[in-house]
Amino acid sequence: MEKLWSKDFILTNLSNFLMAFAFYLIGTTMPFYIEEQFHTTESETGLILASYIIATLLLRPFSGFIVDTFPRKKVYIIAYFLFVFVYFGYMWASTITLFIIARMMHGGVWSVITTASSTIAIDVIPAKRRGEGIGFFGLTTTLAMAVGPFIGLYLYEHFDFDYNFYSTIFFGIIGLLTALLIKVPVREIKTKTVISLDRFILKAAIPIGINLLFIAICYGMLFTYAAKYGMQLGIENIGLFFLFMAVGMMATRFFAGKLLDKGYVNQLMIASQATIALSFLLFGIANSELLFFTSALFIGFGYGIASPTYQMMFVNMGTNDQRGTANSTFFSFYDLGIGLGMVLSGFMATYFNNEFKYLFLICSASATIGIFYYLLISKNIYRIKKNN
Repeated sequence: MEKLWSKDFILTNLSNFLMAFAFYLIGTTMPFYIEEQFHTTESETGLILASYIIATLLLRPFSGFIVDTFPRKKVYIIAYFLFVFVYFGYMWASTITLFIIARMMHGGVWSVITTASSTIAIDVIPAKRRGEGIGFFGLTTTLAMAVGPFIGLYLYEHFDFDYNFYSTIFFGIIGLLTALLIKVPVREIKTKTVISLDRFILKAAIPIGINLLFIAICYGMLFTYAAKYGMQLGIENIGLFFLFMAVGMMATRFFAGKLLDKGYVNQLMIASQATIALSFLLFGIANSELLFFTSALFIGFGYGIASPTYQMMFVNMGTNDQRGTANSTFFSFYDLGIGLGMVLSGFMATYFNNEFKYLFLICSASATIGIFYYLLISKNIYRIKKNN
């Protein structure tokens, strides 16, 4: 069997983790910063947070085109540098308008760097171990989603907010230096005289992307309001929520990738969305620390299976020279869902008088609908249109 854990795969995982860790370290505390700095309402905060999604969605299709058309490592390094630099924009922003501009710049850079990172990872993963490799690579992002907010909340509670920015910039620079060491396989760049829609978005995978929205919206709501919900319930050490999520995500890596490579896509998809639906139900009715943190464990377990499964479906529905496009399409729908979750949760929180539990009960219903959508639509489309 071909070796998975090559030096370049390890470096790719490490640089991606540091990038995502820098991003999510500050992400969960951003609502507090915006409200304290600019005195915004919940709905206004949600709109400001989601402003980066506008730029992300506008540039995401082009990011796939860029990654497939130009040398991937050069694209990755340039995007990584801009990703770190834009955090100074947050620190310098003295008005809401300037903050939104920085947020949108961040969204544009995020669309390119995540597409480039995941595509480089697929380039260095042996084809026969793609599901397993994508699973471990995805773990670096999901771990960052969990550990980053934990560290960010600790810094927010004990230090001035500038330390969140300093920490983010520091880990971003370390990640950039790591990325410089990656050796990407040389590939022939195909030039096409006709620019078609498939160069920017993988049309065949759009129905699968719609399926992804049902759980991505939930993640946007969770990312925005999990901490505030914990405070509302009087939970101590709220940051542990994200660590329990990380444990759940890590547990899936011992079996999910290998099962994907053996063809158990349908079983993993249904199991992951059912787990997400049930865990959000538990989260929405949580009345104790035990239930609060147990639901976090199973939320992480569900997303730990769902993310690599969806990504592999997108990649398998494209050709080898469409890997960047397939990844950008996957991330476009994920970004869209998270952005919608951020915006909708702000308005919903206002509508429900900041009773955040209703947001997560709605998430449970959304994930349940996603199961039926998969069984009725996505399952057959994937079976017919997958290429490898």
